[in-house]
Order: sequence, then C-alpha cells, then structure tokens
Amino acid sequence: MTVLVVGGGLAGVAAAWSLERRGRPVLMIWEGPGASASYSGALDRLDWDGPPDPRPLAREADEFLRALGCWAPAEAVGARLATSSGMLRPARCHDLALLDLEPLRGRRIEVVDVAIRGWDAVELARAWSASSWARLTRTEFRAVPARLPEAEALRFLPEGELAARADDPAWAVAFGKALRAAGDGESPLLCGPWLGLLPGSVSGVREAARRPIGEVLSALGPAGFRFEAARDAWFARSSVMGSQVQARRGTVLDIQQTKRGLAVWVAAGDGKHEALEPAPSEVVLAVGGVAGGGVRFLAGPGAESRSFSLSLRVAGERGPLSLRLDGREVSLESGAQGMDLQSLGRGALERVGVLADGTQLTAVANVWAAGDVVADRPRAGLEAIYSGIAAARGVCRVSASQIPVTV
Repeated sequence: MTVLVVGGGLAGVAAAWSLERRGRPVLMIWEGPGASASYSGALDRLDWDGPPDPRPLAREADEFLRALGCWAPAEAVGARLATSSGMLRPARCHDLALLDLEPLRGRRIEVVDVAIRGWDAVELARAWSASSWARLTRTEFRAVPARLPEAEALRFLPEGELAARADDPAWAVAFGKALRAAGDGESPLLCGPWLGLLPGSVSGVREAARRPIGEVLSALGPAGFRFEAARDAWFARSSVMGSQVQARRGTVLDIQQTKRGLAVWVAAGDGKHEALEPAPSEVVLAVGGVAGGGVRFLAGPGAESRSFSLSLRVAGERGPLSLRLDGREVSLESGAQGMDLQSLGRGALERVGVLADGTQLTAVANVWAAGDVVADRPRAGLEAIYSGIAAARGVCRVSASQIPVTV
C-alpha cells in the first residue's frame, strides 16, 4: 500500500527516501517552498549557539546526505562556518558550496572585497578575526580586492540573481579566474553566497579558481535553492531507475481515520476538493511549523483566527489532531484574544506542533509526523532529516507487525 508524505522539505524528502529503500511505494504532495527552502546551508540537530555536537552522524542519515548530493561529506568533527553578520558558528554538516574553516585553522583566509550591496568585506574580516575561535586558533581574515566580470552590473543584484550567474558554465569560469587573481592567489578565499543555485555549479568556479574557495551562510535563498534542485534531481534519477516515489504539487486539505482506513481529500481547484484515490495506508506529516506554513497563527475562521491551528485537518476516532506547546494542549477556545505571545514568549512560535512518540507516531492511527510540525523539538535541519527517517522506520515497523503470521 502507498504511503502519503505531505511536504517536500528536508523531513518529507528524508521520509520518502527512507520509505523507498525499504520497498514502500510513496506519493509525495507539497504545496510550495517551506522553511527548508530558506535554510542557511548548515545542518544541525541542536541549536547551534551551544557547544559543537560531538555525536557521529547516523549511517542512514549519512547515506541520505550522499544520495541527494548537495552537502559536503560529514567529517568526524563538525564544521566551522562564517555568517554574513560577522560571526563564526559550528555546524555538524553543511552545503557543498560553503567554506569549512576547521581544516583551515591557523591560516590566513582572504575575504573577497567587491562592491556588492550588503557585503562589507573589510568589516566582516575584522569581525571574524576578533572572534574567540579565530583568536584561539590564530586564524586571520583579511579583505582583498577582486575584479569580477561585469562588476558594475552585479553591484545591485539580489543574492539569488547573483548566485544564478554561476550556473552559466562560461560565467563560472570567468568568475573563478577573477578570484584566482585576488590576493596572493593561494590562500583560501571566502565570498558571499554567490556560487550558484545548482549543487554542481560551485565545482566549475573552484576548478577555475585553483584554490580553496567557498561561501558564507546565506540568509535566504541560494542554499535553499540548491537543496530544492538536488531534491528534484533525485526525483528525476529515481524515476529513470523505476522508483516507487511519485511526487506532485498540490494541497492536502483533510485526513481522516475511518473504519475502512485513512481517507484523504485534496484541493481540486475552483474551491472544490476531491478524495485521493487510491487512499494511502499511512501518512507522514512533514508540513513544517509556523515558519514553514504547516502551523498557522491568527489565521482561519472562527476560533482558529485567535490561536494556533494546523494548515490541514487531521482527525481520528477521538477527534481532530491537537497542537501541543510545552507539553500541554493548545486550546483553540483560549479566550477572546486567543494566544498571548507576551506571556508565552516568541519562542512559542517555534515550539508549537503536534505530539509524536519515539517512532514519530501521532495520536491519530497510521499518521506520523516529522520535522518542524512536531512539538517541542529543535527546529534544525539535521533534526528534520533524522525525524523523517524515524517516521519511515515507524511506518514500516507497524506495517510489518500487522502482517498475519501463518504456522
């Protein structure tokens, strides 16, 4: 029987990949870009402002990262990445285009100094050099001027459009040659998020530059575009190889547990909806949290306009699937003014979600949850991947337990 995965972000793709390798047919439906499309390029399981995560990467998570092909191989120790706000932060894994500073500790790292809006190489180099990590490792950052092709035309381009230039192989070679001539021509080079919107584009720039080169973390855009391009390429490769994963854009409106199993309704246009046929045997909810649109705040008719609510209706024999915050159910009838963020704190927007057990199973039979839609879990990329894989394992474990034993 087919498993429905709702959501096309990190958690949803990890769940679909894991289900497929376990031999389960999968239908993926997602509406559009979510939080994964705007991630920075760093993957963590915990909040990054704590100590580095010492845990080795689980084998299945490592295999998933390699399968998509947009991330650098996970090292035994985590990476150290630069942000565009002048900070250096740890990360367990990272996008291929980013420059990992850990292997470069103790060296001089040159920063591309070009007239690009929002990029101040001199101030960034000063801030990174003053960081505790740089002082401890005696790593120096220095701004060096570079002459980019079509420099005047690039000055006011948004980051996404500038990065897209590197997807043109000819421009990538010209860009790489310009960076080869910057500074001493040998030191590692750090630049803005300009090295392409496709995962493979960075290799063309690096081959032409003939030196270590990489990006800082992106605020919004390039890294997320590269993930989505890698996801779509994986779908295409899988289709050629006879994959059991089908993917389509759409909106899931309603999931109900009935006596016959799950019933799912999707948007059919013109305000109408239709039943999904054939009905899936299980569902993995990977719709995201508040940031990704899976959990709404102050949206919808009636009581939902005063509180948190799921972006789709999910109901079992005991009623609708409820949202949780700090271990307690979020009541939609909380009062005339609804949720009070002043008392709850803005962090509630990240913690709210559905309750799931250790296998990611929710209170509705045959419905699992993964990623940011799960309550009180870290909103981190690697955590989303782990939870997607865990949901796939849970689906297959329960399915296997329901097979009748013959003697």
